[in-house]
Amino acid sequence: MMKPEFIQTLEFGTLQYYRNYVIGTVNADVVVDDVTGKIIIDAVKQHFGKRPMVYISNREFGREVDLSVYKLIDPKKMIAIAIVSAHRESIIPTAGKEQAAYKGSFGVFKSLDSAVSWAESFIIEEVTEDDNH
Repeated sequence: MMKPEFIQTLEFGTLQYYRNYVIGTVNADVVVDDVTGKIIIDAVKQHFGKRPMVYISNREFGREVDLSVYKLIDPKKMIAIAIVSAHRESIIPTAGKEQAAYKGSFGVFKSLDSAVSWAESFIIEEVTEDDNH
């Protein structure tokens, strides 16, 4: 995997920025509610501006996400979300609820590498489609 362009340390975790995607890792004891979610979304917006991007949620510690966070996301900017967990099977029920709350593309992966490959191919598709208009 490439090196991040920038790493932002937040009170509750880190955001690792790459060209077209960001990997968010939230500390083990944190529930991602609408306050935490807004901080993450605002930080990502500030970094990417109007460029479309993919958010990769690194759920190495398991993670509880309040579904209200998804109302704050603009799926035209954050065009896809990937959840990564080595315990993929155990997070499928939660991920299903999150997917239902989000209007963009959504994937669940066992490894960061597979999520990154998905994110990169997704962005390339988007760029190619835009070039044809």
